[in-house]
Amino acid sequence: MTVFTATQMSTKAAANQVTRIAAIPYVTPDEAFTLLQTALERMLKLLDALDPQDWARPTACTEWDVRAMVAHQAGGYASGTGYREMMRQYSTLPQKGQLPEDAVNALQLRERVSKTPQELIAELRRTGPAAARNWAYGFRLAGLVQIPHPVLNPLPLKHLFQVIHSRDTWMHRLDICRAAGRHFEQTVEHDGRIAALVMLDVAKCLRSFVDKRALRFDLTGIAGGTFLAGEGDPAAVIQMDVLDFNYFASGRLKLSQALALMTISGERGFAESALKKLLVLY
Repeated sequence: MTVFTATQMSTKAAANQVTRIAAIPYVTPDEAFTLLQTALERMLKLLDALDPQDWARPTACTEWDVRAMVAHQAGGYASGTGYREMMRQYSTLPQKGQLPEDAVNALQLRERVSKTPQELIAELRRTGPAAARNWAYGFRLAGLVQIPHPVLNPLPLKHLFQVIHSRDTWMHRLDICRAAGRHFEQTVEHDGRIAALVMLDVAKCLRSFVDKRALRFDLTGIAGGTFLAGEGDPAAVIQMDVLDFNYFASGRLKLSQALALMTISGERGFAESALKKLLVLY
């Protein structure tokens, strides 16, 4: 089976091949910086194009409208401006049953409750470039730390900085596009690479299922591809739109909703058992 480099994987020709998830290359700091920059630029481009009424539209994150989602983004990028602000936000203690990031998100929204949409955009423009550079190249001591996390355990902070932050902005751009009925800009080079990096975490989540039997994901769309988790011939094949798949993997869709949007061939019971366990950090 062919193993692709990061550059080869970004081509349309590679998208038509079966890619072993285990062979997907991890990001370099330079690539992480490019992904972060592009994710931020596309988010700002989208926000500049929104109409005033769009900011109050509900999103797939049911507790947030578009404005709250952007406030979270502004707070997230502010956390990347330096160690002091990062530690101040990350030291927020979660309430019982609350994920650590939910406690941080709540702080970010509280501190921006009075900001206008234009003020939130201005904050993103001001803090975003510095945060992208710090996440890609800085915070080296923090990047060595691994923390317990209920979704990805342990969670290396380097992974949070270099992969999850661009993924988070990418996903929230999709949330806003769907909430406001806007076009979701995609390229193989950016969106396809982010989707491929998601598959690395998919394989980690499902490693107990694919130790002995392989599972193939045929994800359609510009950012999609065909990905094999495990070795050998797949026991089951899941076909789904790549954006819908990421909505499901992030917890935005229930399994019953996702099953209505996908096609499963092969051992359906095996595929559904794996899907029940699938949850990726965004």
